[in-house]
Amino acid sequence: MNRNKSRAFSRAGTFVVTLGLMSGSVAVAQDKPTSETPSNIPPSRVIAGRPLHSPPKMDAADARKSVNAFITWASESVVEEQDDARRALLSAAKSPELIKAFTEEITQANNSGDTSRALVALGLLGEMRTYDGAKFLVEFVRMPLPTKGTVIEGELQEEAQQARLQAKAIAGVAYLRDAEFDREVANQAGNHPSVIVRAEAISAYLWNRGDTAEARKELEPFVRKEERLFLERVRRVSGEGADAFNRKLTAYLKAHPEVQAPNPEPKEPRPPEEKPNTFDVTPPKF
Repeated sequence: MNRNKSRAFSRAGTFVVTLGLMSGSVAVAQDKPTSETPSNIPPSRVIAGRPLHSPPKMDAADARKSVNAFITWASESVVEEQDDARRALLSAAKSPELIKAFTEEITQANNSGDTSRALVALGLLGEMRTYDGAKFLVEFVRMPLPTKGTVIEGELQEEAQQARLQAKAIAGVAYLRDAEFDREVANQAGNHPSVIVRAEAISAYLWNRGDTAEARKELEPFVRKEERLFLERVRRVSGEGADAFNRKLTAYLKAHPEVQAPNPEPKEPRPPEEKPNTFDVTPPKF
């Protein structure tokens, strides 16, 4: 299976259009961690210790501060609080000051390297479904990707990280469901330099049209020929059982055997003179 294609499948599946980030997430801190040791408090106790259904009020008179607090709350929220968040965002969408504050928070988080916070804030801005918010998201998607940094297994980490944020942004653009912005989504589905964003643009475009055959036909001319299998990617919908989804997945893999992982190759027997696997009883000091 092509490595880039495999990564696109894996990552695109993690990008939910609306508030998926908030589901079950716990304590994405605003500031960088200062402790060298992990907390010994289990997530269940963290969740149990915070009051549910109490999002901070967003006030246009103190927009930046209140939006900052809301993003922190959303980062720590659980799935039961999705409706609370949506109601708050629906109200905030009426205020240009609050929308601007969200864009400033995203820019600050992105510039400071706080990817988790930027990802949450991008999702929240997309959920607001405003013209000005979508304009900002389009500009964010169009930002050049990093060309220098750390390469692991042939992948530039900074580039991939920025592409994941841009994928979240393009999902928000598609969620507005506006003809002008839909053209941007379709264009990015074929022309964005990262396959992560292209795959998410395809997924978001189709999801917002009910995954219909008509939507696939509309989008197909924009999609690269070698990536048109993304148009047929299966999606598990709400209420769908495992058996029904597995049937869809089996049919998809049968139609596209190139996306299946190759069978593992058996390892050659270890020479008898070679020592067996060992490990350090006492780990080295770093």
